[in-house]
Amino acid sequence: MHGSKIGGGIAIAAALVLAAVPAASAIPAGAATAATAATVAPAAPASADAAPTATGWTAVSAPPQGQNAFLVAAASTADADAWAVGSQGGAATTNLGSKVLIDHWNGSAWTQATAPAIAFPTAGLDAVSASGPNDAWAVGQMRQQRYQFNPLALHWNGSAWSPVSISVLGSTTVVGVADISPTDAYAFGTWTHDGQAAHWDGTAWTNFSPPQPDNNNMGGALTAISADGPDDVWMTGSALEQIGANAYQYEPYSVHWNGSAWSLVPMPTVGSSNVNAVDNLYGLKANSPTDVWAVGTAGVIGTTGSYSTLIEHWNGTVWTKVPSPNTGTDPLLHAVTTANAANSVWAVGDSVIPGTTQRQSLTLHWNGSTWSIVPSPNAPGLPTTLSGVTTTPGASIVHAVGYSNSLSSTAPVYNPFAMRNG
Repeated sequence: MHGSKIGGGIAIAAALVLAAVPAASAIPAGAATAATAATVAPAAPASADAAPTATGWTAVSAPPQGQNAFLVAAASTADADAWAVGSQGGAATTNLGSKVLIDHWNGSAWTQATAPAIAFPTAGLDAVSASGPNDAWAVGQMRQQRYQFNPLALHWNGSAWSPVSISVLGSTTVVGVADISPTDAYAFGTWTHDGQAAHWDGTAWTNFSPPQPDNNNMGGALTAISADGPDDVWMTGSALEQIGANAYQYEPYSVHWNGSAWSLVPMPTVGSSNVNAVDNLYGLKANSPTDVWAVGTAGVIGTTGSYSTLIEHWNGTVWTKVPSPNTGTDPLLHAVTTANAANSVWAVGDSVIPGTTQRQSLTLHWNGSTWSIVPSPNAPGLPTTLSGVTTTPGASIVHAVGYSNSLSSTAPVYNPFAMRNG
């Protein structure tokens, strides 16, 4: 697989899904942001490669600082080529007036890349994906007014970023993208019952409608996307389902492209009679047809302290819930990626420091048989969230990005946060 083909940022606009996020998880305002398996751990794939040591996270400076900026997603193609995206310069409480933010890693440091001019007063990026050093997509939203969302797509051709029309998605925020090749990419918007997904064929984006659970059009949204190749593309989502008489619950689901058709693939149900119980999936990584990971959080809407990490795995036949550790209160996983060796996967997010309301970075590592918590740095004295993680097979560096905020409840100021392992 070329580089990172995962793309899924954080979008407030996806209210059906994100309303279930623990309230303490502070997302920057205005960011765009049939079979049920038992809970078992997947067997480790056979390989002679050694897994990297699950230690060594180091904070790395990421621009710009002091400009109410944040990073929400990352993608890489090599140790000396990675991208991180978000927004900068918006109003403290609404993010109005923000501009797109694109940072680039050249092998030794993050620097701010030149972003193209956007013909709207407010814009931001929510996801990024790259198939190679000369082909990457960053997607998000642009706004003329506060609640007037328009889809945004930027393309990297190896020398410059430029806007490409993705208006086929209608009035939405583009929150996920998977870049497979210069002539093959997928993206989706916040609301999917209107068929808001699109495919890039090298010339233009065209609209298509992925299959969805038959829930009488009561509501649903896609949440993440990842592709291992042109015939192995996955998306996860959440749909409102009836679980009893006058009882409804949001249930996770997935859809898969096999190169010729999309199909709906069941995922483990929430498994609770409490209608406010949810399983939300925010990060997705397809490594092979028999190895796909999805991460997020499980809990009860409106109940502080009820949330825990959620990790699911596809083994080529069925999705299963995989036991995962927790730390602090209401832990939440935003993103997942394969590391640079076999039997090694990273998931990142945040949780609340015990006895406080302040969130801290969270990293989990899979060694081929179990998930474990790995200590990770935070912005000194400040709430810190990790929202993106990326690496490539054979690389020596794993990148994680996110943001910190100033602890102000009335006018928080966000700053990009980045760290590396390796």
